[in-house]
Amino acid sequence: MRRQLDVTAYTTFDHVDARATGDGWTDEAVAVLDVESPRDERTVTLGLELDPVELEHLEPHADTVPLTPGQARVLAAELESAADAAESGEAMTSGRR
Repeated sequence: MRRQLDVTAYTTFDHVDARATGDGWTDEAVAVLDVESPRDERTVTLGLELDPVELEHLEPHADTVPLTPGQARVLAAELESAADAAESGEAMTSGRR
C-alpha cells in the first residue's frame, strides 16, 4: 500500500492505527502521532496525521493540539492511568459520549 505520510527518525510514533469518525461513517488508517516542543515556545504540540491514501470520508489534513506544560502533564498522567487500566483489563472511560 502506498504511503504519503512524512515520517522521520524524530517522529514520536510512526504507523500507528487510527480512526476518524463522523456522523454515520468511520475511516480507519495508518497515522503518525507526534509530540514536540518548539524552541523558544512554552507549548507542547500533539499532532496526528492519518494517511490520506486510506481515507474515504475525510479530506487529507493534520490535527494539532497546542498544550501548556501543565496540560501536557495532565495528559501524560491520564495516559499512564489508561495504560494501567488496559494492562489489568479494567475499563477507563473519558466521560465523553
